[in-house]
Amino acid sequence: MHTFLVRFTSAGIAVLLAAILFIAVNVIANVWFSGIRLDATENGIYTTSNQVASIFENIEEPITVRLYFSQRIAEVSPRHGLYYQRTKDILSQYSEMSGGLLRIEIYDPEPFTDVEDRAVGFGLQAVPLNELGETGYFGLAATNSTDDQEIIPFFNLEREQFLEYDLAKLIFNLSNPDLPKVGLISSLPVEGGVAPQMQPMGQMNGRGSAPWVVVDQIREFFEVESLPPGINQIPEDISILLLVQPTDLSHLAQYTIDQFVLRGGKVLAFVDPNVESVGPVGQMQSGDLSGIRRLMESWGVKLSSSVVGDRESAMRVNTGQNGRPMISDYVAWMEIRESGIDPDDVITGDLNQLNFGTAGALEKVEGASSVVTPLVLTSPNSMRIPAAKFVGLSDVVGLFRDFVPQNQPESLAVRVSGMASSAFESAPAESGADAIDHISQSLGPIQVIIVSDTDFLTDRFWTEVTSFLGQQLALPRADNASFVVNALENLSGSPALSSLRARSIKSRPFEFIQDIRRQAELQYRESEERLNARLDELEADLQQVQTRQSDGQSALLTEGDKKIVENYRGEILKTRRELRNVQRALREDIESVESLVTFLNIGAVPVVFGLVITASAIVRQQRRRISASKVLMQ
Repeated sequence: MHTFLVRFTSAGIAVLLAAILFIAVNVIANVWFSGIRLDATENGIYTTSNQVASIFENIEEPITVRLYFSQRIAEVSPRHGLYYQRTKDILSQYSEMSGGLLRIEIYDPEPFTDVEDRAVGFGLQAVPLNELGETGYFGLAATNSTDDQEIIPFFNLEREQFLEYDLAKLIFNLSNPDLPKVGLISSLPVEGGVAPQMQPMGQMNGRGSAPWVVVDQIREFFEVESLPPGINQIPEDISILLLVQPTDLSHLAQYTIDQFVLRGGKVLAFVDPNVESVGPVGQMQSGDLSGIRRLMESWGVKLSSSVVGDRESAMRVNTGQNGRPMISDYVAWMEIRESGIDPDDVITGDLNQLNFGTAGALEKVEGASSVVTPLVLTSPNSMRIPAAKFVGLSDVVGLFRDFVPQNQPESLAVRVSGMASSAFESAPAESGADAIDHISQSLGPIQVIIVSDTDFLTDRFWTEVTSFLGQQLALPRADNASFVVNALENLSGSPALSSLRARSIKSRPFEFIQDIRRQAELQYRESEERLNARLDELEADLQQVQTRQSDGQSALLTEGDKKIVENYRGEILKTRRELRNVQRALREDIESVESLVTFLNIGAVPVVFGLVITASAIVRQQRRRISASKVLMQ
């Protein structure tokens, strides 16, 4: 008995000491190791990318980020709760990188409070949580010392994979508040008027065309400055060049653009082997693209002289055959859907449809050191068609009939990064630059985005312009303008932003539970359907009796009718009760299985661990007794 009490007391003291040690370790870890994190997720979604460190290390003024999150949202949508935790964790890491210049404030905007009023004042979006009208917030508002403001009205789950990019871009904009300037070089009348070498399609009496809608949308986010095609110097305040069919580039202009890119300047280029937006209908217009082709090849990309057709993505157009109107698939006009758009790039991740017209094909130059990443691809059901076929084209059906798929996709838009070499061995004499000023190799990874179509930008390919109350409204049919603005925004940031990719958030449900749920539903749905059908039949019969009374066939219900009504009502109540029992049984079966699986995944681990420890302790004790017995016997 005394031995038992001693062992019992020793075990109790051991358990108490273990509990104290457990609490002490957690307290010490929280104090000493709070800055240490271990991200065991598959894609490292809780770990900030190393590339973005430069953005926060270069912040020169305090920036305050206010994160608003209603706790009720986490109760209604647990996934939003996890999204909030990830957002808060990333912001905390950004704050540490900035050395405290990035201040994080977190608020729970309860209804009818000053905090909610402040969230509304910032322009955050309230979302309904239930049918009672209760609302919640999950948004962000950030300001700098000069009261510039950036907001995320609501963190949509569809945008979760781009969370790190969105947060870094927002903070970068506040630390660099001046509106970015874009230099535009174009041979097409994108800003209205008359193109230098081509007349706008549909022009009458020599009058110029209106600016393209896409340019108006660009001007909402950027300052645009037109540059001449013979440019010999790019202003220092221009960090991005927008090239739209830059034909007849002079030798000096080519060199100027070449050195601009190698020194870290960014380029968004639209080049086209067959321009349909200007010139007489049925005549191929491309201009002299030899200059831009030379530059593109030095960047590692080659543009085909052929037009790409895609039978799977072909637009349905009105055409004619033998003088009769008809509708046909025009393989050279393509509606590229989500399957052909890169979902992991921040430029294209949110886009659903892009429209192209007689676009070319882009391919990587063999042996190029740069990295060429497709952003938009045709389907494998595509082919290259000689551009000459589109001169005076009238047989759209013939193109479809003679189509022979090449069984491989073609790139319509690409992102170019990595190191690149100059297209020139030395500086041209007319540049006035010394040999020492010439850059033969890029100073860092270049940032260039190329699209093989200029009709992509024209109004008719992506929008409908209507007049409403005296104002012109653009109603987009495709995401072409969003692609352009996204690309310019991406290029206007630091190289760190352009290097960020999406981090997919994978759902990992309990597949075993889902299988059990499906089996249970199959078991109970048959009974449920039978009871529902019987319920509908009884209610129809009851309605028939009541309708006969309301039609005046009988001022009062007969005793027989009253009994029929009572029987119907009683059977209806009984059927509804059976239906509720079936539905409750289904729910209880599923919940019991979920509870069991949850216990096995969570609770069983410490139980098994405890059993293993207990068993090992018993084995060790037995060995000690055996050893002690052997000693005594000796």
